[in-house]
Amino acid sequence: MKNTIVFVLLNLLSSFSLSYLFAQVENVGNEKFLMNLDGHPLKIPYYSNHVLFESNPSIEKAIIVIHGVNRNADEYFDNMEIAATTTDLMEKMLIVAPQFLTETDIDFHGLDEAHLYWSGGGWIAGSNSRNEASNPRPVRIPSYAVLDSLLIHLTRHFPNLSSIVFTGHSAGGQVTQRMAATSPITNLLCENFGYSMRYVVANPSSYVYMDGQRKLANTATEFGPPTNSCTAYNEWKYGLDDMFTYPKLTGIPTIRANYKNAKVTYLLGELDNNPNSSSLDTDCEAKLQGEHRLERGIVYFNYLQHYYGPEITSTHDLVIVPNVGHDNFEMYNSSEGIDALFGRANNACASTVSTKELLKTAQLNIFPNPTSETLHIQLPTEFSSTVSLFVFDMHGRQLLNQKIDNTAQLNISNLENGIYLLQIASIQGLVYQRFVVN
Repeated sequence: MKNTIVFVLLNLLSSFSLSYLFAQVENVGNEKFLMNLDGHPLKIPYYSNHVLFESNPSIEKAIIVIHGVNRNADEYFDNMEIAATTTDLMEKMLIVAPQFLTETDIDFHGLDEAHLYWSGGGWIAGSNSRNEASNPRPVRIPSYAVLDSLLIHLTRHFPNLSSIVFTGHSAGGQVTQRMAATSPITNLLCENFGYSMRYVVANPSSYVYMDGQRKLANTATEFGPPTNSCTAYNEWKYGLDDMFTYPKLTGIPTIRANYKNAKVTYLLGELDNNPNSSSLDTDCEAKLQGEHRLERGIVYFNYLQHYYGPEITSTHDLVIVPNVGHDNFEMYNSSEGIDALFGRANNACASTVSTKELLKTAQLNIFPNPTSETLHIQLPTEFSSTVSLFVFDMHGRQLLNQKIDNTAQLNISNLENGIYLLQIASIQGLVYQRFVVN
């Protein structure tokens, strides 16, 4: 009888565990982020305090928050909005919580074929969306590329946006950390267009390491090749071997340079120290990084100083939130979380020396912005009557070079949709301004 009871309990626990991992999401965002790949319309749900497809010049700061393994983007959005109300920035702030779905979500909610979906852990590691016989899709796209598209979209529709914070908790923290290392867009927006970029990585289960070293046994500050039987410990997503398509396109040298220059805050809960947490990654690759999330975060911050040198602390910092465990609401609404998200200076555009001067926008008046036909330009009064005008695209390519007087009308109808850099050069110096074609 006793054995029968134990057997029944084990089956119930097993069923509960599977339902926890694979259950559909309760809510799917009504708003959809629209993309087009090779002529195929694609979309993912999102939650936001502003419509993403309407230009809004009042927005100056954006927070992109990535949900955890339960894909509960609505909860993450609500918790971030609560945190934001403690500041005086709400009127100028955009909060976006994209939602990465699984096939179970597609089936349960009866979503159409334009909705992208991923495997349960695929979206976390940046894998391609799925194309199963049960839910066929004409194209596939990495989850990180979706986030790149979202970032570019924000720059096109919010012309006065200057500061972007990218954050996630738990599985979302894994996405955030790996995006900081692998995304070519975040570095481009920072260096070429002066957007302030900051990453807040909260309580992830694992990190991507820059080489094959891991912490030595019984230490937190000494590193070397591991000696156990975990042979795949340095494969993606834990390291840079055998990478998925998205990080492979970025390339290992660029990943290492990007991550050094990224502005990253590691936000760790003091009580997130349970090695038996139900959602903790317990694969050997993750356990080589530490026994629980708190230890893994502390060890990783030590590793960065070992790998890059102590100067990494000028762009990366570690913040431990007292008396908080694995809870995104408590993490983001703590004083430490609010400071990391909203209180840091807006000069988070890496520590690299750009080939361009800092953007100076106060005296250069261009309108309308965004535009699709004509851009009107009024030069600073102290500039000479004739100056040189240059237009560059996102890749730094010069598209236009002409002489203008102190006012001009620029026909940009031949430019593709996107963000561009306008440069005015005279004997008084250089002035830059971004403009958007839509």
